[in-house]
Amino acid sequence: MADFNSVGLQFVQYYYNQFQVNRAELVNLFTDQSMLSFEGEHFKGTQQIIQKFQSLGMQKISHQIVTHDVQPSSTQGGILIFVTGLLKMDEDAPMKFTQVFHLNQTPGGSYYVHNTVFRLNLG
Repeated sequence: MADFNSVGLQFVQYYYNQFQVNRAELVNLFTDQSMLSFEGEHFKGTQQIIQKFQSLGMQKISHQIVTHDVQPSSTQGGILIFVTGLLKMDEDAPMKFTQVFHLNQTPGGSYYVHNTVFRLNLG
């Protein structure tokens, strides 16, 4: 297994770059068993998750990652990632956010998002 810190950092950089550039490309990171919790709403499977991303309607979006913490999980080759940062949508003021990813390893050695939880830190 690759070093979990390296995998976590590479994943975070790729995910947020693709979210800014072309959210549809994120489809390759999810499976039909994946689950997204986004501001309390739950979406299961690739189709529902990508539809949610596309429905956000923001023309311009950027993430500034402040911290990311990575740990190996108890699942086979799994990785847990906790991200904090600033989210800027269109011309709105930046907002603080947190996101957690649970990555699982495929038999071929690549990773997919099994679970992710996203929350804005309001208040």
